[in-house]
Amino acid sequence: MFEIPAPSWLLLFWCGLAAALASELVAAALRPPRLARRRGESISPTLQAGPRENWLIAVLLSAILFTPVYGVLFEVTHRADAGLGALFGAVHGLVAGAIALLTAARTSTRSATPMRILAWFRARRLISRIIFGTVLGFLYAVPRALS
Repeated sequence: MFEIPAPSWLLLFWCGLAAALASELVAAALRPPRLARRRGESISPTLQAGPRENWLIAVLLSAILFTPVYGVLFEVTHRADAGLGALFGAVHGLVAGAIALLTAARTSTRSATPMRILAWFRARRLISRIIFGTVLGFLYAVPRALS
């Protein structure tokens, strides 16, 4: 398979953590004001009304799950820059958004959430994925390209 040199894993993790923080801050800034709901009330089967403290979980999951994939893609292309990271982020966001919207369209007859709200939620996540890839590509340096 493909092997990333050991010293770059630590660099990749810290860059991924910074990128995840930046993308979650943007996603939070784009979030619409919270509507008054009873605690634990569900918006739809796929979009739960949870506490806004879930950002820490989102940051850690992005840093742990998505960063290695982006790192391998940077290593395969032998370069890491903001443009390439934004491209990877856009593809990531579009694929995830398409899957979520197709799933929501299949369950829309049972869902109480209008498709417009789900589309805005996915657009916000797409923007945050593009920012994640951009920041990660900007911060990460491909070790082989430096030598």
